[in-house]
Amino acid sequence: MLRHDLPADRDAGFFLPAIIGFMVFLAGLALAGRMAAENLLARWQSSIESAFTVELPPPPGESTTAAAARQQAALAAISATPGVASATLLSDAEKWRLLEPWLGQQAASLDLPLPDLVAVATAPGAAIDLAALASRLQVISPGASIDDHGPWRDAIAGIAKSADLAALGLLLLIGAAAAATIVFVTRASLSSHRRIIEVLHLIGAHDGYIAGQFQRHALIPAFLGGVTGTIAAAGVFEAARRWLPGVSPDQLSLGPLQWAGIALLAPGTTLLASATVRYTVLSALKRMM
Repeated sequence: MLRHDLPADRDAGFFLPAIIGFMVFLAGLALAGRMAAENLLARWQSSIESAFTVELPPPPGESTTAAAARQQAALAAISATPGVASATLLSDAEKWRLLEPWLGQQAASLDLPLPDLVAVATAPGAAIDLAALASRLQVISPGASIDDHGPWRDAIAGIAKSADLAALGLLLLIGAAAAATIVFVTRASLSSHRRIIEVLHLIGAHDGYIAGQFQRHALIPAFLGGVTGTIAAAGVFEAARRWLPGVSPDQLSLGPLQWAGIALLAPGTTLLASATVRYTVLSALKRMM
């Protein structure tokens, strides 16, 4: 059989890479943002899991000497606990600084009694019996309590799960929109080449060959659109990462494997476009027969 190639569709040749580039741009931003948020949340969770706070309320009428002795005894008990890396008694200035977000910058001028606070850092992977430690501290400083930041850990886990679901839903939505657009463009191209397709059928061309022709015309534009969209998404993400106020750029940085995952968007989208074009053409040709 003689080889007959379908002519390229100029409109589709412009529209297809443009729409795929835009879809990949959105998907790249969503994926990069999710990965950056995951890294940031992981750092926060790690810092929370490796620390806890001990509150030591002073008894009424305690003298300065007795308070110092009680504080030192509590610090010694905490430091002697297996798995504790360090225990630091917060100064009054540090405690007022913690209250500033809720009480304002004039918090230090308020005449409020504050409990003694001990910031405790744990060794990596250490499992500390907080109940036993709390019992020992009750003897040294009645009313002592331990805050292991459990609500914060639960909140971070909930945020991470919600972000995962949101990112997955957005990626699926973008993929569905891209596939629907490719189907529309392919059907329009089929309609414009209907006479040529009929001639190819008459001279013996099978449906697989015709579908391969449409795939060949879509392959390079889809890949170029995917590469352009990926580069644009990476550029916008890097600019946002460096200029985002209140967050250090390093906290939102991505690792090599994460960048590799984003780079796979271009070939992945090309394969999706190629498979969608082939399926659309074969389905349409069956109805034309």
